[in-house]
Amino acid sequence: MKREVLKQVIADQREYKSPKNFFQRTLTDNILRFVDDPSIMIISGIRRSGKSTIQRLLQQKLAKSDYYFNFDDERLVQFKVKDFQVLLEVLIELFGQQSVFYFDEIQNIEGWERFVRRLYEQGMKIYITGSNAKLLSKELGTHLTGRYVQLEMYPLSFREIIQHKFPDALSKKMLSTSDIGMIKHHFGFVA
Repeated sequence: MKREVLKQVIADQREYKSPKNFFQRTLTDNILRFVDDPSIMIISGIRRSGKSTIQRLLQQKLAKSDYYFNFDDERLVQFKVKDFQVLLEVLIELFGQQSVFYFDEIQNIEGWERFVRRLYEQGMKIYITGSNAKLLSKELGTHLTGRYVQLEMYPLSFREIIQHKFPDALSKKMLSTSDIGMIKHHFGFVA
């Protein structure tokens, strides 16, 4: 993998802006409990469930010096296990030495577990997001046993939607007729 390609991918990914109007997810609190835990944090779930968004929001919230890299990019189709060292060198060259890594869809690269284990053994904090099927491989258990915490991300729940659209509704013990009417109207319920 050419260094120039990696640099271009990194530059393009740094331009990405997280959504401003995002849903507060119940999983966020669970993730934050493990911030000081040295374990590798793996957020898995079905496609389009919000894993990447929650990872970027976590990155913003923690506001530490870190590296972010998304492997779900067509320019990385030829990326091989030997390219992890090149990627690490490029990240250090561009941003200096950091101790926190955010990897999105790293499971797309065969052999990723050994690279992550090496970083972990060097004392790095690592956050990974990825789809269920590829993250549940025996390689994960073999190379990372006892080194990771895995949290499952589900699509938005009705409670999370209500919390986002009607934040006061969940704090009330009882909803008024007006509250119920507003919620029904929002979801298109017709009597």
